[in-house]
Amino acid sequence: MVITWGGIKDWFFLIGSLAGAVAFIRPWIERKAAKDQQRIDHVKSLINEQQLVDLEASVYQFRSVDAEQFEPFSRLTYERRTNQDSVRFSGPFAARLGAQLDSLLASYKRLRDYIQVPEWEPKNHIRGDDEKITVWDFNKQAFQKESGGLKDYARHLDEAAQQAVEMKEAFQRFQIVAETDLLELPFARWLIPMRFKKHGVSLSS
Repeated sequence: MVITWGGIKDWFFLIGSLAGAVAFIRPWIERKAAKDQQRIDHVKSLINEQQLVDLEASVYQFRSVDAEQFEPFSRLTYERRTNQDSVRFSGPFAARLGAQLDSLLASYKRLRDYIQVPEWEPKNHIRGDDEKITVWDFNKQAFQKESGGLKDYARHLDEAAQQAVEMKEAFQRFQIVAETDLLELPFARWLIPMRFKKHGVSLSS
């Protein structure tokens, strides 16, 4: 391969043009990213990882779920369904952030499909400050067969709790994407799955 001065100049011109284009669009990208950071902060103001750990324990171990535990997810479901600005991601990681939030909310919907009458019953409880709360209690008797035996209620609990696990994993993926730096954008396709694996998070539910 013969390298000529003209060829070298062409390469420098190309590199300069690309650098100029990046410099031109960088403020736009940074504005979009800053706005999405506000949306990320909004999501994280409503839910955190400990809430999801507690939700799994409420379903599987305690078999009693405070209705208030559902409220943040119901709110995000409504905001996402109505395409509100608070969850309408538009920056360079918009597709990835939206996908993980949608995955979380899809698992939440499946969880609520399990936690319904008659398998679970809403009951009014009184907290220590005399405040009335609604709690969904597991109803083992709902699994009575016509023949008089019991259905596999343990399987029901396993499957319901798995939805809470998948919600937690989707939120962990959401956080990993949210923590990706703008400078890593060209390599995000490879870096993000590597970080999922590094932190022991499944690629998808």
